[in-house]
Amino acid sequence: MKTRIAAILNFVEEDDKLLPLTRRRPIASLPFACRYRLVDFPFSSLTNAEARSAALFISGTGRSLYDHIRSGITWGLDNPAGGGVFTHSQLDLKSKVGEGREFKSNYYRDHANYLNRSKAEYVVITGSRIVANVQIDSMLKHHLQKESDITIAYKKVQRSVLKEDTTYSFYDLDEANGFSILDVSPLQEVADDSETVAFGLDFLLAKKEVVLDYLRELEEKDLAVSVQNIVRLALKRNHVKIDAYEYTGYMKPIEDIRSYFEANMDMLDKDNFNALFFRESPVITKTKNSAPTYYGKESIVKNSLFANDSEIYGTVEHSLVSRKNKVCEKAVVKHSIILQSCFIDEDAYIEYAILDKNVVVEKGAKLCGTPEDPLVVPKNARVLSTGEIVEG
Repeated sequence: MKTRIAAILNFVEEDDKLLPLTRRRPIASLPFACRYRLVDFPFSSLTNAEARSAALFISGTGRSLYDHIRSGITWGLDNPAGGGVFTHSQLDLKSKVGEGREFKSNYYRDHANYLNRSKAEYVVITGSRIVANVQIDSMLKHHLQKESDITIAYKKVQRSVLKEDTTYSFYDLDEANGFSILDVSPLQEVADDSETVAFGLDFLLAKKEVVLDYLRELEEKDLAVSVQNIVRLALKRNHVKIDAYEYTGYMKPIEDIRSYFEANMDMLDKDNFNALFFRESPVITKTKNSAPTYYGKESIVKNSLFANDSEIYGTVEHSLVSRKNKVCEKAVVKHSIILQSCFIDEDAYIEYAILDKNVVVEKGAKLCGTPEDPLVVPKNARVLSTGEIVEG
């Protein structure tokens, strides 16, 4: 069982709309809910299915990601018997330097070599841009019961909550025949009278031999290895059974700064938090042992989430505060996300903002965004008392 599942984690993801947060880290490394990172969700799904290996494909630098996952021991991926985390980074740079055919050949060969050398029977392909806690064991049972060639995960979503320019894929399901997939399309091509849509979770499961077969066709057609491309190729073949597994837990796509902000703020609702982190199996992250957060006698805290090792002397309301932060006396933080190692001096006022790591906010400074357009302060920046942001 422990080598039954292998995973291809496709972290070659468009991150321009998440700048400046993704300037020095891939989307998979983005912090979430104070002490987690987005990569923790696919990794935890693998752990809960007792998978022992994963191949990571990253468009840019993976330094922050490697620092978080290390050997993969936290998720049980360091097993010497067929286990391990196999990383392939800087794919954007390599594609430019390699000038085409040689790079592309290596790109597909890296996928094939990993799968051929794994002892797995089944393969999972997913990314990191969707916050969800998918139970692979349940998905595999569904796959076997339906005798499917390919199974994808989806969630029913109210169309009204989706942005029309969303880049995610949606499935046309044949509900009369056990929710098999008829088509995959962008939201713009889904019928306007549809109240709910089947949102694709970018999560695919199939036998290893099936994935290797599509890998060869992807290379022939010069297509990226992705869930969407495999599904589109499969739909063109005769007698291929593609079934859909319905995910019913909390789900949020991370498309831009606003959706990243909203997903974090959703965690202040205990129902959302429990629906995501405490389903059948928990979400696991790297443990960092440190002192609990200290709250001064004059501090005021309301409906907020904190990690360890911070000092709070001012007011924090409806916010998320990560590790090693200090909020000084008479400072006010509302509806904001404070990432690691920030210093917020006295009388500073912060509302609807995201402070990246190592930000210093000077005494009396004011930072005010809006729910629709949160203000982002880049990593290592300094916010002067005048409100001017000086990047480090």
